[in-house]
Amino acid sequence: MKYLAVIILISLVSCARKDEKMCSCLEAGDKLNDFSSKMLMKEITAEDIKKMDELKIEKSKKCIDYQTMSGEEMLKKKATCN
Repeated sequence: MKYLAVIILISLVSCARKDEKMCSCLEAGDKLNDFSSKMLMKEITAEDIKKMDELKIEKSKKCIDYQTMSGEEMLKKKATCN
């Protein structure tokens, strides 16, 4: 019985472990969202467009492993980042 409890505890702890790569992806998405929101409130310059493209590339690179992840699994991983 104790053996079963230990296995369950270990599996719960490993599932709730913070996924640094996912947290980095979420942070890149937040940066992109913040910047695009600011761009809506002003006149857009060529420099703004360049920065937006850089942020999109950064987000794409950091989030590539999560593109096919289910919404439920993504929410679980996101919860460990907060």
